[in-house]
Amino acid sequence: MEDDAENVTECLRERAAIMEIDDGLKRHDAEYYAVVATWRFCQRTGVKEPTALNYRFHSREFTDDEAREPGSAL
Repeated sequence: MEDDAENVTECLRERAAIMEIDDGLKRHDAEYYAVVATWRFCQRTGVKEPTALNYRFHSREFTDDEAREPGSAL
């Protein structure tokens, strides 16, 4: 299970970097949207959420109705 949390944390970092570089988002926006995507993945699959500080800060108040990825309908 610890490997899952480490893998999800690595995926979070990679997703943020991709959004920043490929999509041209500012770093704080890219990190936020990466947290949203990671949170949704963890909710959908039951994988343990990352314990990284930036993840915990951004995701602390998410609900299914709030967390949105770029381009998601409101």
